[in-house]
Amino acid sequence: MTFSMRIILLSQWFAPEPAARVNALAAELSNKGHSVTVLTGYPNYPQGRLYLGYKMRLWSWEDHGKFRVLRMALYPDHSRSPIKRSLNYLSFWASVMALGPWLCGRADVVWAFTMHAGLPALWLRWLRRLPFVIDVADVWPETLAETGMVRPGLLLCAAGAYCRLVYKQASFVTVQSQGFRDNLLSKGVSAEKIVVVENMADDAIYHPQEPDSEFGRAHGLLGRFNVIFAGAMGLAQGLPTLIAAASKLKEIVDIQFVLVGEGSCIDDAKAMARRLCLENIRFVPHQPALLMPKFFAHAGALLVHLKRSPLFSITVPAKTQVYLASQRPIIMAVAGEGTELIERNGCGLTCLPEDPDALAAAIKDLYSQSPEQRAALGKAGRALYLQRFTKRAMVDRTESVLAAAAEGRVRVEKT
Repeated sequence: MTFSMRIILLSQWFAPEPAARVNALAAELSNKGHSVTVLTGYPNYPQGRLYLGYKMRLWSWEDHGKFRVLRMALYPDHSRSPIKRSLNYLSFWASVMALGPWLCGRADVVWAFTMHAGLPALWLRWLRRLPFVIDVADVWPETLAETGMVRPGLLLCAAGAYCRLVYKQASFVTVQSQGFRDNLLSKGVSAEKIVVVENMADDAIYHPQEPDSEFGRAHGLLGRFNVIFAGAMGLAQGLPTLIAAASKLKEIVDIQFVLVGEGSCIDDAKAMARRLCLENIRFVPHQPALLMPKFFAHAGALLVHLKRSPLFSITVPAKTQVYLASQRPIIMAVAGEGTELIERNGCGLTCLPEDPDALAAAIKDLYSQSPEQRAALGKAGRALYLQRFTKRAMVDRTESVLAAAAEGRVRVEKT
C-alpha cells in the first residue's frame, strides 16, 4: 500500500451527476485511508438545470462520510449554444480559481478530470505548488472541433496551446486508451508521462440480473427485442443514424429501440422519430445509475454508436465497460479500438458508424441468433470485464499515479 495522501479530486461534475470515474475514486481512495476532498460544481449535467434539492451558493460543503465535497458556483447549462456552454465552463473556472485555493485545505496532489479542469489545476500548481495529474477523457482540441463547439481558427489554435501547457506542467497524463496515448505522443508529450488507465464499471452496480417483469411492463420492455442505447445524447452520438435504422426495422414488430438519457440532441431525435411516424422507439429520460441494470436486463442488444471520425476511432466509449459488466451482447458501431475490442473478444457484433443500413443489418443478425448464442456473447463480455475493467483495477492504477506525482517521481511503477 502507498502512503496516506491528501488528495484533491478536481472535477466540474460529481454525484449525483453521472460521473462514474470521479465518484468511484472519491469513495475508494478514501476507503483506502487517503484524505479526499472533491472540488466540484453544483450538479446540473446532463439536463443543464440545477438538480432538485440544491440551491446555488458561492460555495458550500458536503460531508460524505470519509470524504468532503466542496461545491463552487457556476452557470448551469448543457445546451448546444457555444456562448452558454462557455459560460458554464468559465464560471466554474472563475469560482475554483478565486476561492478554491483558500477553501480546500492542505493537499499533497491534485487529480484533474478532463481538460475542463486543466486551468484550475494549473492555478493550484502555480499558487500552491501542488503537483497534478490530468485525466484525459477527450482529446482536445480535436474534440472541440468535432462537436462544433469551437470553429477552426484562432480560438482553436489557442485551445491547442492551452493543452500543450497543461501537458507540460502536469506530473502525469492519464488516458483511457492506447489510441489516446499515441495521439499525445504525436504531440510531443513524453512517453514516461503518459499512463493508460482504462475506463471501468462499478462492480457493485453493474452485474448480470434477471429481468424484472413488473419493471419491464412499466417501461414497455416486455416481449420485445430491446436495442438499448444509454448515456449522453449529443452531437458525437450521431442519433439520426439510430432513428434511421429504427425506421428500416419497423416491419419487425419484436425489435424496439430504447434510448435512455438526455443531451443537447435528444429533442431533434424525438422530432425525427415523430416525422417518420415510428412506433418502435422509446425515449426514456435520464435515470439513476442504480436503475440502469434493470433496463439492461431486458436488452436483446446494448448499442454503442459514435459519429464517423478519426478522433472517435481511438477511443473506447465509457458505456462499453458498463455494457460488458452487464453480460448482454453488444453492437459496437464505433470504428477503431472499440470494434477491435469486441471482435477480438467475441462479445457481440460490429458495424460501421453513421450507416443505418449496416446498423439495421447487425441488429437483424443478432435478433436471428438463438438465445444460447446471444448468451454466449454476453458471457464473453462479462469475462473480459472481470479481466480488465473492474473498479478496483482503475482505482489501484490511479492511486499509483497519484503517489508517484506526490513523491515527485518521473515514472509510475507497474501494478
